[in-house]
Amino acid sequence: MNSDFLTGASSLAHGAVRRVADPLGRRVECLSGVIWVTQDGDLRDIILEPGDGFAFDRSEGVLISALKDSRYLLLEATHRAVTARDPSVHRGSARA
Repeated sequence: MNSDFLTGASSLAHGAVRRVADPLGRRVECLSGVIWVTQDGDLRDIILEPGDGFAFDRSEGVLISALKDSRYLLLEATHRAVTARDPSVHRGSARA
């Protein structure tokens, strides 16, 4: 694992909760402990253990809870992959 990522890791003590701002398109990776991801309107229980990750698919109302003392990475959104099926993308030109 790239050690540069570890310098950006966040810690969350057992029982602590953290709200994720602007979650849509971002991803959380569990490095240690156990975290529970809750998204408003989502009935799934998303439990992450070391090595697990989850890409947020909601635009608001996301919480990360520590079921044990935990460390995690919150990764920024990446550019959408270009496919021939995407009508908003034209070959040979970039569109914002």
